[in-house]
Amino acid sequence: MPWHYHTNVHDTFYVVTGAIRIFLQNPKEEVRLTSGQTYSVPPKRPHLVTNGGDTSAVFLVLQGIGEYDFVPLT
Repeated sequence: MPWHYHTNVHDTFYVVTGAIRIFLQNPKEEVRLTSGQTYSVPPKRPHLVTNGGDTSAVFLVLQGIGEYDFVPLT
């Protein structure tokens, strides 16, 4: 997923298999998740998600209550 943020909703990531990397801004941070781990990105925090391993990753993105939007960073 490219760099973006959401105005009103949290993105909560849950890794089923494999690994993912979540890069964040404001402040700059990198989170690595593997099977069974979760991480929640709050509204208005820019983030980018990539595969974090050598094999395919399967993950769920749960989004909180609120109006959905996808604001790409330019």
